Amino acid sequence: MIGAYLFWDRSDPGPQRASAFSGCLSAGTLGARTHRFHGALLCNSVDDRSSPLCLADGRALLFTGFLANRRELRRELGAAAGKTEDGQNDDAALYAAARDRWGDAAENRVIGEYAVILVPHGHGPVELLRSPIQAPALYLWRDTDRLIVASHVQAIFATGEVPRKLDEQKLADSLLLNYTEERRGWFDGVARLPRATRALAERDRLAEKLFWRMEDIAPIRFKRDSDYIEALDALFREATADLLEGFKTPSISLSGGLDSQTVAVYAMEYAPDTPLLAGTGVPQPDWVPPDKSLFVDESAHVRALAETHPQLRLNWITSTGKNFSYFQREMFEAAMAPPRNSANLHWIHDLHREMRNQGADVVLSGGMGNLTFSYDGTPGIHAALRRGDLVHFCREIWYGGPRWKAGHRFLREGLIPWMPYGIRSAFHRWRDGDSGSPLENWSPIHPDFARERDVFARAHAMGMDISFLPLRSSAEWRHALLSRGMTEGGDIKTGIDRLHGLPSRDPTAHRRLLEFCFAIPDSQYLYRGRKRWLARRLMRGRLPGMVLNEHRRGRQSADWFIRLAPAREALVEEIDWLMGDTEVAGRIDLGRLRQALVDMPAEESAVTPQQVRTLRLAVSRGLTTARFIRYINGRNDI
Repeated sequence: MIGAYLFWDRSDPGPQRASAFSGCLSAGTLGARTHRFHGALLCNSVDDRSSPLCLADGRALLFTGFLANRRELRRELGAAAGKTEDGQNDDAALYAAARDRWGDAAENRVIGEYAVILVPHGHGPVELLRSPIQAPALYLWRDTDRLIVASHVQAIFATGEVPRKLDEQKLADSLLLNYTEERRGWFDGVARLPRATRALAERDRLAEKLFWRMEDIAPIRFKRDSDYIEALDALFREATADLLEGFKTPSISLSGGLDSQTVAVYAMEYAPDTPLLAGTGVPQPDWVPPDKSLFVDESAHVRALAETHPQLRLNWITSTGKNFSYFQREMFEAAMAPPRNSANLHWIHDLHREMRNQGADVVLSGGMGNLTFSYDGTPGIHAALRRGDLVHFCREIWYGGPRWKAGHRFLREGLIPWMPYGIRSAFHRWRDGDSGSPLENWSPIHPDFARERDVFARAHAMGMDISFLPLRSSAEWRHALLSRGMTEGGDIKTGIDRLHGLPSRDPTAHRRLLEFCFAIPDSQYLYRGRKRWLARRLMRGRLPGMVLNEHRRGRQSADWFIRLAPAREALVEEIDWLMGDTEVAGRIDLGRLRQALVDMPAEESAVTPQQVRTLRLAVSRGLTTARFIRYINGRNDI
C-alpha cells in the first residue's frame, strides 16, 4: 500500500498528517513507513528503508504490487538487481533499476501487477502509473493547493481535508452492472487512475496517456496447429515459474473446470516435490439440486485429478450456513467498495482462511482462463463472415451441431449479428424467452433513481448492453471483459488479499500469455464445432478425460436457495428497518426486494426463473449496496 501527500508549492506537510494518512496504508501487521521527503509525505507499507527509494534522476519511488518476470529482468539488469541483502525479492528496487535503464519504455519490458508514484525534487510533475490487465488501485484528489494519492482511498479521507461522499452516478451505474468508467471511483471528486495509464499530475492539469492497448497486439500466425500448442505450453511454464518464484507453500482455488485444473498441473510440474494445497467450493451437504443435469458439484472432477497427482491435498469448502453477508463489513473496510458479486464470496473467504490456516503463502487461480487459453471461440464465427473468411464461417456452421439445425445456426451466427440492436434483441427474446426489464428482476435500483441518473441512456452511450446479447467478435468480447469486467478488480482483489493476509496469483492473466492468446487466430479456439479446442489440445493426456470432455458450465454457489432461506425473515426485518433510511430507500427498490423474499417459495423446485434472478441477484446486490451506503455514512449497525 502506498500514498503521497504534497503541496504544489512544496511546503512541508508537517508531522501531524503522517499518523492518520499512513495508518490507512498498513499491510497486515505492518504499519506504513512514512517519510517527509522532497517536500512531500511519502508512505509505503512494505518498505523498511531509512529513506525513500529514488531513481537515478532523484525522483522518489513508491511501488505496490508485484513483478512477475523478475528472473528475466535480473538477467538483463544484473543478478543482484531487485535483491535485498538477505537475498529476498525487492520488486520496488528491481522496478527502479528497469526505469533507470529503459526510462518510460520499461513498461514494455516489465510484467506484473503494480501501481507506482514518482515524486520529483522541486516543482516537476508527479508521475502516477498502473500496470495493464490487473493492478492495485490508485486514487487521487487534487486542488490548486495540494495533491493526495493513495492505493487505498480511505487514506485520502483520513487527512480530514477531503469529504467522504459517495458518487451518486457511480452508485446508480453499478446497480445496473455498468462499470465502464474506470476513472470514476466510488467517491465524489476522487478519481481512480485507469489501468495501463501513465499520468503526469501538476497544479493546473492532469495529463494521461495509455501505454498498452489490446488493439495494438500484433497478430501471430504459425504454419502448423501444433506450433500454437508448443508456444502456449512454453508460455504457461514461464508464467507459472514467474508467479511461484519466492513462494514455498502454494495453494490453489481448484474447480472441476479446465482453467484451474490446468494451472494446478503446471504448478505441480514446476515443483514436483512440493505438495499443492487445494480448496474447492462445494454445495452444502444437505442441498438437493432441483435439476440433476446441472453441473453444480465439481468434486468428482477434482478427485479425478487427485488420483493421478498425489501432490494434491484436497479441501472441500462448504461454508455451511453462510451467505452474502459473510465478511461483508470487513470487505467494506479493506476495499472501500461494494463487491460486484457478493453472493459468490462466502466460499472464497473460507478458502483463503483455510489455505492460510494450513500454512499456504500464496493462492493460485485460473480466473482469466476463459478470456485467454480456454476461450471457446464462438464470437469469432460472425467475425469470420465479416472479414470474408468463408471457410471458417461455413465450417463452424456445418459442424456446430445437428445438421438439421445448420439453417438456424446460419441465421443466429450469420444474419442476426448484422441486424440493428432492436432486431437482435427481439430474436433472442423469441429464442430464449423474455426476461423482462432489469428493474423487474436482476437489478435492485429504484426506478426513480434510475430515471434521475439516466442509467439506461448512459449504458447505451458507453456501449454496455443491459440485455447481454451475444457479442459479435473475439475482440468485442475480450474488450468487454477487460474494460468492464475488470475495472473493480484492483479494489476487490487487493481487499481480499489484505483481509486474509494471503496474496493471490493468476498465471492465466500473465501479460505474455494473454497477449499470445489474443494474437492467434480464432480457429485455434473453435474447430469443427469443438469449443475450447486450444485448451483441450494443450491438456490432452495431462487432465482426466471427464474434465477434458466436460461441456457443461459449472455453477458457483448453485446452492444459493438453501443459504438464503434461513435468513429470509431476518432480511425482511432488515428491509423494513432500511425503509426508514432515505439515503437507502431512494436508491434501492426495497419494496420489490421485500416482496420477493415474502413470496419466496418453501421449496426450491417451485422458484420461477424471474424469482431466481430477483432472489439470487437483486437481493444480494441491493442489500450489499444498502449496507455499503450506511457504512460510508458512518453507521455501525450493518
